[in-house]
Amino acid sequence: MKVTFLSLSLFVSTFLFGQENQYDYISDFGQNGQSNWALIRKNDLYGFIDREGNVVVEPTYDRIFSFGTRETNWALVEKNGLEGFIDRTGAIVVPIVYDDISDFGQHRNNWAYVERNGLAGFIDKSGQEIVPVQYARIYHFGSLGVDWAKVRKNGLYGFIDQSGAEIVVPKYSDIDHFQDNLAKVQQNGLYGFIDRTGTEIVLPQYTRIHSFGSYQYNWAKVERDGMEGFIDRSGREVVPVRYDEIRRFDHEKPGWAMVKRNGLYGFIDTSGQEVVPPALSDIGSYGRFTELKNLFSSGGVHIGNLGAVRKYEVTEFSNGLAAIRDKSSWKIGLINDQFDVLVPPAYDRILIDAQGNVHVW
Repeated sequence: MKVTFLSLSLFVSTFLFGQENQYDYISDFGQNGQSNWALIRKNDLYGFIDREGNVVVEPTYDRIFSFGTRETNWALVEKNGLEGFIDRTGAIVVPIVYDDISDFGQHRNNWAYVERNGLAGFIDKSGQEIVPVQYARIYHFGSLGVDWAKVRKNGLYGFIDQSGAEIVVPKYSDIDHFQDNLAKVQQNGLYGFIDRTGTEIVLPQYTRIHSFGSYQYNWAKVERDGMEGFIDRSGREVVPVRYDEIRRFDHEKPGWAMVKRNGLYGFIDTSGQEVVPPALSDIGSYGRFTELKNLFSSGGVHIGNLGAVRKYEVTEFSNGLAAIRDKSSWKIGLINDQFDVLVPPAYDRILIDAQGNVHVW
């Protein structure tokens, strides 16, 4: 037994001496995650030998990472600045063509994010390119309120789904977060909506789309060519885009919203119908009130039976009429340029239509 031991020791020493003369470096066996292999370096390139000294992976790589650090049965390798994978037989399972390979599962289970020539895609654990390397950027799945991942290509945005299929072709200059069933999209400076199937339910045609519910429940105010209207969540124009301005509902009168067209005012209701066509010139709701006594030589002058002018404020006169406001009740009325009281200050709003009719409430 003693002779056998010495003979074996001599064999191992002779073997290692021969290998060390052949290679610049030899690691311990198993050090890199493969129990019967040792990492070798020759001329600054790396490979593997087995315990018999046979080369199982030719020293052709600039760097070899340990098996299992990225994927259980693979080792990441680098060559000429590019990355790929070899398996435990030494075979290349992922071509060495990528500038960078991220960890598997970092973006999606069993997928690894890869980059090549400034573009990105995904490979799976079979080594196949499950998402072609064609996107300038791929965002995280689920980051915009849907299971898809937003992608950018040629400066435009779209979506891929969980299978890697392009569910929304990259054609939008921006895509917002999904809210309920819709995401706002922008194309050529105009806005529209897509739904959770990727269908374009509102063509990009508006210069601005306000949030749903900010003016009326389940409606969004839209703007186009300087005009305003409303759409509902199905994308239907419930109020045509034809008004210079639309104010909030219930501001002037419950259930109504003031609209303006061609400089005149009217009202729509919550069905979108014009209950008062835009034919009113504004008195009292937009005018800037000032101290009424400034219009008199004395602050003690009375207007009819209303009392001293110091109790009231007044707008500028328009077509011989002005609104007055009681400084205690904040109610408004109407006077003419002779300071005759036409409407006592008992109302919240006063409007005069194109025919001179007075509307109060």
